[in-house]
Amino acid sequence: MAEPTPEPLSERWRWPAWLRKGDIHEWTRSLAVVVASLWGVYTFVWKDILVPSWAPASLVIEVTAQPEKRKPAVGVPQSAGSLPIQIQVTATNPTNRPLYLLANVWWAASIQRQEAANGSTFESAANEALIRYTMMNAERGQKLVSGRVLATGRLFADSQIQPGEKLSGDLSITLPSATSGVVFRLILPALTRNPNPDPERPSRLFGGRRISWAYSEQVDSVYPLLCLQAAPSDAAPECQLHELNALRRMILSFDRGAVIFTKTKMIFH
Repeated sequence: MAEPTPEPLSERWRWPAWLRKGDIHEWTRSLAVVVASLWGVYTFVWKDILVPSWAPASLVIEVTAQPEKRKPAVGVPQSAGSLPIQIQVTATNPTNRPLYLLANVWWAASIQRQEAANGSTFESAANEALIRYTMMNAERGQKLVSGRVLATGRLFADSQIQPGEKLSGDLSITLPSATSGVVFRLILPALTRNPNPDPERPSRLFGGRRISWAYSEQVDSVYPLLCLQAAPSDAAPECQLHELNALRRMILSFDRGAVIFTKTKMIFH
């Protein structure tokens, strides 16, 4: 007797009925659209917007100095050996978002190179430079002595710096003949949030006050102030003295991405 012909595989095993319908193609197409949309949300919203917005502020600050090229003004005496120099400071925003700059300050203090005193060791000088919170260095047989502030002022009146934008400021100071050079220092606070989005209302930052700076002859140093938002014609607004660390805490409580940038450069004859 002839054996029965085996049933074709396609007849013995079939896809479920719901998969054999034409709707499966629509479901597959819809699923692909959903996956592509989720990937686009991740790439555009999460990766390109949210993650960069959580990063702290970033500025590239450069300081260059060179002898002053212009001639001294007629009738202005110039000490023998003194050197007029030009200082250029640039700040570049390398991020893809605008940064908001608060009032900045710079100052230049004299430094004097002297021979090390007899009996002093390089070890003690090195430890003094390394352990103490100073920007000086130690050198065998020589030492740098920090002197008084020679000049101070502000840079970058712009309150906002756009992505990829570079701000530049030029200064001109004279190095006295009795000094070996100067230490140039800059403090520049920058925010990632607009501190005053509505000019009609006082800013939440500093309780509606603004940061400013002042100089004290007694301690020979600059220090931060918080002043009332006075009119430009008000030459003496009400101000309060604050420590820099206290201001830093206030700024970070308003904007976790804020950074108080500092830059130091030694300039010699």
